[in-house]
Amino acid sequence: MLLTPARPVPRDWLFADMRGRRVLGLAAGGGQQMPIFAAMGAVCTVLDYSERQIASEELVARREGYEIRAIRADMTRPLPFADEEFDLIFHPVSNCYVEDVGAIWRECARVLRPGGRLLAGLDNGVNYIVDDDEERIVQGLPFNPLRNPGLIPAEELDEWGMQFSHTLDEQIRGQIQAGLSLIDLYEDTNGGESRLHKLGIPTFWATCAEKPADA
Repeated sequence: MLLTPARPVPRDWLFADMRGRRVLGLAAGGGQQMPIFAAMGAVCTVLDYSERQIASEELVARREGYEIRAIRADMTRPLPFADEEFDLIFHPVSNCYVEDVGAIWRECARVLRPGGRLLAGLDNGVNYIVDDDEERIVQGLPFNPLRNPGLIPAEELDEWGMQFSHTLDEQIRGQIQAGLSLIDLYEDTNGGESRLHKLGIPTFWATCAEKPADA
């Protein structure tokens, strides 16, 4: 199971017994992780903004014969869930499409039960500063096309979407400020044939945070 491109999530980031656990796949549509959680006996919900990703999630669920609640919604808005509804949130790399991630962490903390966990994949910004061949530094940070429209050519927006870099302060400190406790993390690369991967340069973080039991 992956939060980032290449390095699997440690098994001990999940609960020892996932049967009956309420899992939210946040911006996790596409039928990649939820089938695994369903096979573990979890009760699965997925929220994604992409109609195509939601359709893929529902297709896989029908094909494999498990139930899933699939919701198309914008994760930058208040999440359409009750307080303390979930035991675990699985959030693969996706908040790079959001300018302000602080609200996402606060909503995650709200919908997690005390003792619940947030597993998040995070872009550390390195991919935004290099050229397409990953050989030269060509941009500074932050990478924010709303402030500098020339960063993503208009003809490439459909393919890449509006993307934003985020700092460690926003990504990891932001989770702590939302009331979560960081219990583990790791770095990952782009994987595959990426030059940065071959050079061993991390481009992603993954974090495991927990809502305190006394929250």
